[in-house]
Amino acid sequence: MYKTILFFTVILFVGSSLMPAQGRMTHEERLQQYKERLKLSDDQTQKLDAILLKSEKKRDEMRNKGDRENMRDEMMKIMEETNNQISKILKSAQKAEFKKMVEERKNRMQNQHRN
Repeated sequence: MYKTILFFTVILFVGSSLMPAQGRMTHEERLQQYKERLKLSDDQTQKLDAILLKSEKKRDEMRNKGDRENMRDEMMKIMEETNNQISKILKSAQKAEFKKMVEERKNRMQNQHRN
């Protein structure tokens, strides 16, 4: 019985450690989603990759500071800055779709905070 419990505990631990954080996409998944949905060129994809990496680094630094009081405001600033940088590399038709993506993300975040 002990071995069975230990086996399932190990399986659960390994399985959960391989999965990304709850509801969060990996960098590659996020990049692929933008590429497909916005129909990005290779050049735009490279620029977006750099923008996302920079943004992720800033968010990680913010999380590691542990300043929970100012974190939300700082995260919002980082997100707004990132969105502005992304908009600059997009063509007008892509900007309309990007705006939809931003609204969808905003709605998801609001729904998560309500639950």
